[in-house]
Amino acid sequence: MTVPFKIFFVVGEHSGDMRAEKLIREIKGLRPDWELTGLGGPLMEAAGMELLRNMVDDLAIIGFVEVFLKAPTLARVYRMVKRYLHEERPDAIVLVDYPGFNIMLMAPLAQKLGIPMIYYIVPQFWAWKRGRIKKFKKYFDKMYPVFPFEAKQLAQEGIDADYLGHPLLDEMKQTMSREEVFQAFKFDPDKKLIGMLPGSRRREVRVLLPIMLEAAQRLREMRDDVQFVLSRANTVSLDVIDNYLDEYDVPITVVSQEEYRSQIGPALDFAWVKSGTSTLECALLGVPFLIIYKVHYITGLIGRAIINTPFIGLPNVVAGDLIVPELLQEQATGQNLAEQSQRYLRDTRAYENMQYQLKKIRNIFGPPGSSRRTAESIVGFLEGSEEGKEADAAGEAVTNEKPAEKASAEG
Repeated sequence: MTVPFKIFFVVGEHSGDMRAEKLIREIKGLRPDWELTGLGGPLMEAAGMELLRNMVDDLAIIGFVEVFLKAPTLARVYRMVKRYLHEERPDAIVLVDYPGFNIMLMAPLAQKLGIPMIYYIVPQFWAWKRGRIKKFKKYFDKMYPVFPFEAKQLAQEGIDADYLGHPLLDEMKQTMSREEVFQAFKFDPDKKLIGMLPGSRRREVRVLLPIMLEAAQRLREMRDDVQFVLSRANTVSLDVIDNYLDEYDVPITVVSQEEYRSQIGPALDFAWVKSGTSTLECALLGVPFLIIYKVHYITGLIGRAIINTPFIGLPNVVAGDLIVPELLQEQATGQNLAEQSQRYLRDTRAYENMQYQLKKIRNIFGPPGSSRRTAESIVGFLEGSEEGKEADAAGEAVTNEKPAEKASAEG
């Protein structure tokens, strides 16, 4: 009788919770008896993983100052994980993004214990800390990047890395037509629908939502044919959102992230999106948008000094060009957001050009099915089966398509 494998997951952010949930469900579908345990969020737990510690609620942090403030809590979590790994000795550890904790703490610990390590959604080494590639080669047995050009660059360094598609493509399933959306949510069909995505971290919402609400007020002063919908992440309570809405005299329809993904997103005319995975999601939907982000002043100064890419928006990085305007730090104001939006809503040629450029980005990523292929590859990697080899071969075919080669050269 075969002994079930034990896999330990480490996820520290809401986006990672969503991606890992799909992967866990696929692994459980292939190997129902495998024991999956780890750090993560409620979605992973609902998918069948034993949750040792909810990291998403209070440890989904970003920026140097924020990490420093959470250091004592991270230290306690690390000690707990260290005890668990010594006692349970899982067959493999799957890390999902969250590089500060995963690379600095988890990787050396797992290597010391002789536990194989798999990295799913590889940290963006091409943007900053390119020296991480040496650590990837030192610590990780298998890597699954979510951009084709990442897989090529890692393979050139002798790292076992396979691009098997982007998990976002598995999540974006339109269930309603634009007309049905407008009717169901009581939107005015004679007005343009503007989406607000202020983020999944409470700090992001605290900083970015007031800017978006001010922009909404200003844009309504410029034109009377706009209406607004806000996507609320599960990690942000409705009370928090309502507190900000009460301060601004502008009607906003608030929807859940699930409603946004399956219904609202494809029906948008325009959007305001915080920097991160949401920008790629908007790009894949083909919805013109603006990128906005603002961090602590000190974090911003450090970031400007060390980031070695001219863009922070993922669609711009993939395209190698400034397709979507980025309003960052002192440029992230309600006035700028409203004025830039008015430009695209008024200029049909600029609007349609952005739509065209976004469609080109969509072609780079290949077909849906990433979560399933990655699960098959992980199972094959751990068992040495042909199933995983077939998944890797499928991913290699996607990676070697011409659009991916172009992205590699430009990225």
